[in-house]
Order: sequence, then structure tokens, then C-alpha cells
Amino acid sequence: MRVAFAMINCNRRDGSARAVNEVAERLARRGHQVSLFAREAEDLDLGLVRWHRIPGPHWPEVADFWTYHQIVNRRLRNGEFDIIHSIGCNTLRANVVTIQNIQPAKEKILSRFQKAEAVSWPRRFTRWLYLRVTSRAERRLYQKRPGVRPPVFLPVSRGVEAELRSHYDIGEAVVRIVPNAADTGVFHPLPEHMRRAWRLANGLGEEDILAIFSGGEWARKGLDLAIQALEHLPVPALKLFVAGDDPDRNRFQAMTERAGLAGRVIFGGFRSDIAEAMASSDLFLFPSHYEAFSLATIEAAACGLPLVVSRINGAEDFVRPGWNGVFIGQNPEDIAGVLRPLVESAETRRVLGSHAAELVRQDYTWDRVTDLTEAAYREAAS
Repeated sequence: MRVAFAMINCNRRDGSARAVNEVAERLARRGHQVSLFAREAEDLDLGLVRWHRIPGPHWPEVADFWTYHQIVNRRLRNGEFDIIHSIGCNTLRANVVTIQNIQPAKEKILSRFQKAEAVSWPRRFTRWLYLRVTSRAERRLYQKRPGVRPPVFLPVSRGVEAELRSHYDIGEAVVRIVPNAADTGVFHPLPEHMRRAWRLANGLGEEDILAIFSGGEWARKGLDLAIQALEHLPVPALKLFVAGDDPDRNRFQAMTERAGLAGRVIFGGFRSDIAEAMASSDLFLFPSHYEAFSLATIEAAACGLPLVVSRINGAEDFVRPGWNGVFIGQNPEDIAGVLRPLVESAETRRVLGSHAAELVRQDYTWDRVTDLTEAAYREAAS
């Protein structure tokens, strides 16, 4: 098939962008003619995928989206491609849409944390405007229209599908869940000597029990809850490694110092060695308030970590309590109570983590995601 992807920026750092890179390359290797309409294309084999560069500003985010949206809607023509695959509402020309989140649902969660954030009013305004513009674009693309064939929707989790149906009347549109995945060639358990070497290089002892938290947007992802949980679990060997960064970093560091946890919470910043960091940890701690389907959760599972996560989109599909992880409530005392038996039993951590890695290898690889995507293309083109 002739396939065109519409994604503003493609790389292997951002979750939704990484999915495009992984699937686009695999489709091209299977004989499809794959094009990418994007501002940037990083870490992508341009010998396989034809890149159509879309000019425009990168900042503020609302200008980035709006200008891209206008240009791509003009450049893409359905007759030139069998499939136009949009990531979210990037183009109204799409006949296949991957949905990583629903903007009105995400906005509802974000509004809960705005007062606590140390964010300037211009940034608050541009964020608000971005949500307005993208929500309108979603409605134009997702809402059923008389005489217009709807696209095939590919939400990444059951929770996102429910949000899609709750916020928009999609009529009889075809919906197929296509989850996120992990590259098991990169994310996998490490031999013990490599774990020890990474921990030693990062100031961790053999007796330390390391919980890893990964991502940005720390307020939404519940980093404050993770920090406060350590305060309720006074086990010096239990430490929290924060992989990622956030504009509000100073507030979280101050929170850590006030709680007397400066020696137990490590702010590791953005990591080029995130796979090694995960595989050298002992558990994945992620009390997020909202996700579509966290890539970090799947990648941590692929590294053999037990999952200690909120009952949110994606995690509800993946986590089998007591088999590959546990669910936590969104308060520090509950999180500490759930963590305690895992901290006390290395064998429990090993068994849960082994099951988590097994599930990724079976059902959450990029090859399987590509299979599901191809099946959706056949439906869209039929």
C-alpha cells in the first residue's frame, strides 16, 4: 500500500513519535511505500521512509500544531495514498487515526494541578489555547458527519476508546485497539554484573532497593505522591530514581529536601541510558493521574520490573494484580503500604518482574503492533 503518516515531529524520545518511527520502518520493510509528513524526522531510516518536510514554528506549541495542521491538510491528497495515517488530529485527510489521548479528557486532569505549578502566565495561556485548538480539530475529525465515511480509529487502550466514545459521537466507525509496545532488543533484563556496574556508576550500593520513575509532566504523573510515599516508608535502603525532567523541577527538589529525603531521591535527568537504568532498578513506581498507555510502563516491564502503578488507561489493560504488578491508590499511605511487601521480598519482585517481561514478549512488541496496524489498513481500504 501507499501509506502516509502525519506526525508533527518524529523521533525515538517522545512516546507517540517513537511509535511512528517503529511502525513506519517495519511497514516499509514489508514492502509498503511509506511517506512521512513531519517537521523533523530523527532516528528514522530515510532510506526506507520518504520524508516530506513541513516548515513552520516549533514554539509556542499551539502555533506549531496550527501551522502544521493547515499545511498538511493542503499537501495531503487521498488519491495519492491508499492510507493517510494521522497521529491524533494532525490532519483532517486521515482515514486511519491513532489516538494517544483525548484532549478534553486530558484537560480535565491538567486543570487539577495548574494552581500548584510554578508556570508563567504566558505559558498557561498558550497551553489553554493549544487545548482549545486541538479539541476543535479533534471534533472536526472524530465526530460523525453525514455523508462522510469515518476513519478507522486506533486507540491505544480500552480507556482511551471509552474517552473517545464519551466525548464524541463517532457513529458506526470501526475501532480497533492497537497498544503501545517496547523494543525488546533494547529493553530487556540485564545480567547481574551489568546491573551492579550501572548502580555503582550512579552512586548506588548493592543493598539499595531502587524504584524508578520515568517521564516529564511530574505533577500529572504523580511524582509528588511517589516522594511522599518514601516519607511514609522509612527504609533507608529504598531509593527513588527520577528519570526525566520538568520545568517545575525546583518545586519537587524542595519537596524532597523538606521531607528529609535528599539522600533517597535521585533526580537523574533525561537519560540516554534509560534502558540500562530501568534494567538496573528493582521496581517501577508510577502513580500517574492520567495516561493513554504509558510507554515507560511497557518498557519497564520489558526490563523485568514489577509494576507499581495507578489504575489508569493502559495499565488496566496490562497489569494483572499479583502476577506482574500491583495497583496503587493515589495517596502516599496507600502507596507505602503496597510497596512494603515488595521492598521486603526480593523473590516477589523477581517473580512479578519475570511475568511482566514475559507478557511484553508475547503481546507488546512493535512487530505485533505493525501486524495490527496492517490489519486496520486493510479494513480502511476495503
